[in-house]
Amino acid sequence: MMQQVVKSKRAIVEGNMLADAHCHLELFQDPKTVAKDAAFGGVGVIITAGGSKASSVEAIKIADGKNIFAVIGIDPENAEKDSDFIDDIAAFIKSETKIVGIGEIGIDNKVITKKQFQIEAFEKQINIAIELDIPVVIHSRGALNETLDIIKRSGIKKVMFHFFEGDSEDAVKVAGLGFLISIPPVESSRRKRVIQSVGIESLVVETDSPVVGKSPLDVIKTAQWIAGIKGIGYDEVSAQMTKNVKNLFLI
Repeated sequence: MMQQVVKSKRAIVEGNMLADAHCHLELFQDPKTVAKDAAFGGVGVIITAGGSKASSVEAIKIADGKNIFAVIGIDPENAEKDSDFIDDIAAFIKSETKIVGIGEIGIDNKVITKKQFQIEAFEKQINIAIELDIPVVIHSRGALNETLDIIKRSGIKKVMFHFFEGDSEDAVKVAGLGFLISIPPVESSRRKRVIQSVGIESLVVETDSPVVGKSPLDVIKTAQWIAGIKGIGYDEVSAQMTKNVKNLFLI
C-alpha cells in the first residue's frame, strides 16, 4: 500500500512536467475523466483542438483554462461547409481566455474540399491570429511547401506544425523559421531523422487522440522515444516540451 501511494504522488508531480500539444478531447465519451487520468498519470497540460464549427464549440466547453486549453478553427476538410464560423472566431477568442490559439488550419491535398476554399479559410484565419497576436496550429498533408509559402507571406511568427509530416530537411527549414514541430505517437525512421535534425527547443509532443493515440498519456512514450534518440534524460525532454507549449500559447 505504501509503495502505491509513493507512485501516485510522483505521478502528480510529473503531471506538471509534460504537455499534450494537440488532441481532440471532444471525441472522447468522457473528456473530463480522460483529462483527470492524464494529469494523474503525468500529463498536466492538454491543448484540445477544433477543426470544425461543432468541434471548436465543444473544445471551448471542455477547456477549463487551468490544465485544459482550447484552440479553435476551421480545418481544410471543413473549409467550405463551416466557413461562416471564421467570422465568429475573433469574438470567441476575445471573450474566452481559455482559447489560446487558432487551429487546426491549413492545406490538405488529400481531402475533397476545393483548394480555393482551403486557401481562403487558411489565409483569413492567419490574419485573425496576427491581429489578435495568438499562435496558429497547422494541419498540412501533402502540401507542406504550399502551406509554408502561405505562412511566410503572411509574416506570422507563432506557429506549430501539428503531426509534422516533413523530412529532416523540412524540419530544419521549419525550425529555422522559429516554428514548433509536433511529434505524434507514431514511430518511423523518417520521424526519427526529424528529431535528430533539430534541437528539443523546436519540438513538442502530441497524441492527436483519440484519432491516433489512445489518450493524452501517449505523449509520455513519445517523450521517452525522443530522449532515447537525443541521448538525454526523460525529465529534461519532458520539461522542455512543456516549456515550448507554454511559451507558444502563453499559458
